[in-house]
This record gives sequence, C-alpha cells and structure tokens, in this order.
Amino acid sequence: MSKLRRGILYAIRACFVILAILFFVRILVDPEYHKWGGVFAGLGLPFLPVIIEKLFKSKIPFRIQLIYYIFLYVALDLGICMDWYKTVPYYDKIVHLGSGVVSTIVGYYAIGYFKAEKTPAFFRSLFIIGICMMIAVGWELFEFACDKFLGQSMQQLVTPGVDDTMLDLIAALIGSIIGAILFTNKNLVKIIEK
Repeated sequence: MSKLRRGILYAIRACFVILAILFFVRILVDPEYHKWGGVFAGLGLPFLPVIIEKLFKSKIPFRIQLIYYIFLYVALDLGICMDWYKTVPYYDKIVHLGSGVVSTIVGYYAIGYFKAEKTPAFFRSLFIIGICMMIAVGWELFEFACDKFLGQSMQQLVTPGVDDTMLDLIAALIGSIIGAILFTNKNLVKIIEK
C-alpha cells in the first residue's frame, strides 16, 4: 500500500478518535446525552483492521478498509451518537444488514489465515457466516452490557429488547449470506481487492 493510502487510513482513524472524544465531551456537558457505547466503540473499532492484519498476518486492501470505515461512520457516529437509530425509520435494521456484509471481511481473512482457500465454496460460506454471526452476537452482548451497566437503551431503540435483538441477528444473518456469496466468488474478490 502506498504512503498516501496509509496516510489516508491513519487520518480516518484519527478522525474517529476525535469524534469519540467530542461525543465524550458532550456526555460531560449534556446530562441528557448518554452515548457511552458509541464513545467506547468509536475509540476501539477504528483500529479493528490493524488488529485483523496483525492477527491473520495479512494486508487488508485499501478499498475494503474504506468500505469498513464508511460503515463504521454510518453505524456509530450517525446511528448511535447522532440518534439516527431513533429518528430514521428502519435505520437500525439496514445497519445490521450492512454489518453482516461488512463482517464477512473477517471470515474471508480467517480462511486465508487457516489456508482453507481450497476447501469447497459451501464450507467457506458456512465458515464466513459463522464468523459473522459470532460478531453479531458479540455486538448484541455489547449493547446488553451498555444497557445494564451504563444506563443506555441500545436494545430498545424502536422495538422491545428481545424483538430488537432477534431482528438485528436476522438482519445480520441475511447480510452475512450476501457477503459470503460475494467473498466466495473469486472474480468479485479480485474487483474488491484492487
């Protein structure tokens, strides 16, 4: 990856941290603003591609990282911190569908790490979907923890808690199936990885 592209990714991560700090300041100033989950996620999740690269000993292409950062901005900053989940109809479910697609990146790189590229496409798809669902469940656990320990209502934005969680997981499952189809098609992967 060129220095310019590395610099762009570094600047994007810095912007996420700055936004998280600004939202933290708002929490301190505005007693009605309780977006701790968005702040914590905004401080950690921008570094996920770096962690994945080190964990799986591979390089994530620039385009894939840009897609991830666009998704992160839409999900965290607009959705959580700026209340689009509450104000834009179906925004939460659209984002969870997108999270299923985007999280297939982790499954795809895990397949490469375990040198399982030559396994049947069906197995790779199931593996990718399983990784995506693990990520979706992890996010729902994060929402639950924010609700219980930080006094938020991340699981009750539009529908009651259990319904919201199950619909989120179903949306993520549909997105992961779409993503698994994309990442098991070698021609599509070549286009994405350019």
